[in-house]
Amino acid sequence: MERHEDGYTLVELVVVMLIFSIVMVLISVSFNRIVAGSSRITKTVETDIGGLIGLELLRYDLELAGFGLPWSLSGATYQETDRGAMVAGHPKTAAVSFNDEPPAAPMAFKSGNDVGYNGSDYLVLKGTALGMSGTSRSWCYLNYSAGKTVIMPSKSGTELTPGERERTIVVRNSVRSGSVRRELVTVGSTFTLFFDAELNEAFLPKNGEDQYLVYGVALPKDNNALAYPFNRSDYYISRTDDMTPSCAPYTGILYKTTIDHDGGATGTTPYPILDCVADLQVVFMMATSSDGSLVAHNDISGFEVEELRDLLKEVRVFVLVQQGKKEPGYSYPVSDPEKAMVVGDRVWKKDDLLRNGWLDYRWKIYTIVVQPKNL
Repeated sequence: MERHEDGYTLVELVVVMLIFSIVMVLISVSFNRIVAGSSRITKTVETDIGGLIGLELLRYDLELAGFGLPWSLSGATYQETDRGAMVAGHPKTAAVSFNDEPPAAPMAFKSGNDVGYNGSDYLVLKGTALGMSGTSRSWCYLNYSAGKTVIMPSKSGTELTPGERERTIVVRNSVRSGSVRRELVTVGSTFTLFFDAELNEAFLPKNGEDQYLVYGVALPKDNNALAYPFNRSDYYISRTDDMTPSCAPYTGILYKTTIDHDGGATGTTPYPILDCVADLQVVFMMATSSDGSLVAHNDISGFEVEELRDLLKEVRVFVLVQQGKKEPGYSYPVSDPEKAMVVGDRVWKKDDLLRNGWLDYRWKIYTIVVQPKNL
């Protein structure tokens, strides 16, 4: 019987191994691309979610700036803070420099142009509803009827209820000589009404023509009065030692910081709202043109509070945020080297991006536009 012993030659085995190796390399490259793409998409989505949450808080505060602010202090005096620089190494971010100066009425908006980290802006918002408690978003009416004060609900969803001893202010609305007035009700040097079971009569309306509003400012805290008759939130960028490693060099954290009524003149509470932030720019659109068109102003320190109420029509905030992590082989697209990125009134050149090592990252500019309704 004839016997056959067929098999593979060495050349055939080498060819098969070569084909197998090529296929495995292609699969590995494709898999790595899928993983890298998935990681980038995941990180980008995380950035978008963080931006939506954090920047929605900023938008909300911008809309509430001015809420409950009196237009006249009736002789009341106060000091908001004596806190120095909020951003280390940037002396012009001193919180004290954005204080109001009684007897002038408080300003709903204040800002420092290019004074912060990376030359970013420093934004200050003021109003009773800018605190971090439900009390700061509560208010009600005080009316005079049948020889006594009647508490009328605001029907705003959050109501002040006597007995909780929340720290509030009282504002008297009136019209004199055809002009509207919003005066802070004071008793001597005191401007705080503790919203107790029995209200201090000195703060209450005395006739049917009086229209009083009570605004919640802070939660009850012992028997301490308010430090000042509103809440204040400062927005700025600062870089910390424990920054997220995936953040690009020279980026920081966008903070909201409240100036505490309970912590004395220096008390502050910072809230981080967004990571990997490179720039914050604020532009105030004012009706200062003779033809009625809006004019962009980066600095409103020269305007009086009455002018701000009349002329400020729009506030625009621009935030430059890193999207995803550093990507080897990626380069941020730049069509004009002199205008690589435009953030509000700020122009970043390609040289700036190279110097900061930012070309290896993806970037997004978030824009918030608000028309103030509470001035």
